[in-house]
Amino acid sequence: MRASLRFLLLDDFDPDTGDLALRVAFQPAAGDGLELLRLHLHLGRAGNPLEPLARELRTHVQMPVPPLWERGLKTIIHAVEDDLAGPEGRQPLRYLWVKTQVLHPTDAARCTPGHAVPRQVDILRDWARRLDQEGQSLRAAEILDRLLLLAPRDQASLSYLASFFRFQGMAEEMASAAERWLKMDPASAEARLRLGEAMLRLGRAQEARNAFEAVLKAHPVHLLGHLGMAQALALLGGNPFPHLDAAQELDPVATASVLRETFDYHLLAPPAGEQLYPVEDLPGLLGVSGAEIQDYIRFLGFPGTGPGGTVRESELARWAGVMNRYALLPGGLHWSAPTPRHLPELA
Repeated sequence: MRASLRFLLLDDFDPDTGDLALRVAFQPAAGDGLELLRLHLHLGRAGNPLEPLARELRTHVQMPVPPLWERGLKTIIHAVEDDLAGPEGRQPLRYLWVKTQVLHPTDAARCTPGHAVPRQVDILRDWARRLDQEGQSLRAAEILDRLLLLAPRDQASLSYLASFFRFQGMAEEMASAAERWLKMDPASAEARLRLGEAMLRLGRAQEARNAFEAVLKAHPVHLLGHLGMAQALALLGGNPFPHLDAAQELDPVATASVLRETFDYHLLAPPAGEQLYPVEDLPGLLGVSGAEIQDYIRFLGFPGTGPGGTVRESELARWAGVMNRYALLPGGLHWSAPTPRHLPELA
């Protein structure tokens, strides 16, 4: 089995150097993944500008330049050179459209050059859908990001990108996509949820609280809205239990899963001067074994955020309270906060 060409994607054009950057994706003879060739075509010079591409294809895939690629690249190069000859031809922003161009090696209906913008948007969306179905989510996200240069109000693409960045743990990018999405659709609960989650990951709990509060105003029985609000309040030192109780009533299985696996029990601003407990003291405080403490640390979000890995009393109380209230452990914990060392003087 020989290698097969998949697509040619234009990356950028530099009007100062005349370099047209592109990538060729191909599937090697052995293997399921895609490999990429990165190269530059040099416009405004003597000779055939497509020669670097022809040379790379001969070397790596033993193929000539497909006729559709030759025709499409000549169309793009002609448009770029015409634009360069104009009075504003050296402005890089004029060439953002180059990044929206993609070429299929054999199917003219999947090549963008020469089509009107609405048709180009449809072609790019089809590329993203196919790549996503093939498990190429990173490539699909990149295509949709370029689609948004042509159709900045495309909500489906913004939704996909917000979810993609969420899965990749890219909080700033998720927040940016969600904010753009909200500008297009201020009533979207999903966009506000993505924004709230991004703010949580960025440590901006008050902004997260605002986002989840807006969700719950419009949808008072929204499970993820209650879980998000509980998390934001917990990080801020507030009382998460009313929202956790509501989530528990709506879906006890999902709520228990979140509380065991992803809920963050630490405080962004813990009380000054509070009691700190070494890990070795916890078995006696909680009535469990040292091995169980290690399991809590590894699997149940146990908050060891104090200096030197100690546990803060406020965070320990919150974690133990959640575990007991929602019966998340086989047996209840024996935790109760010790008597303060110094009793307040009575008036």
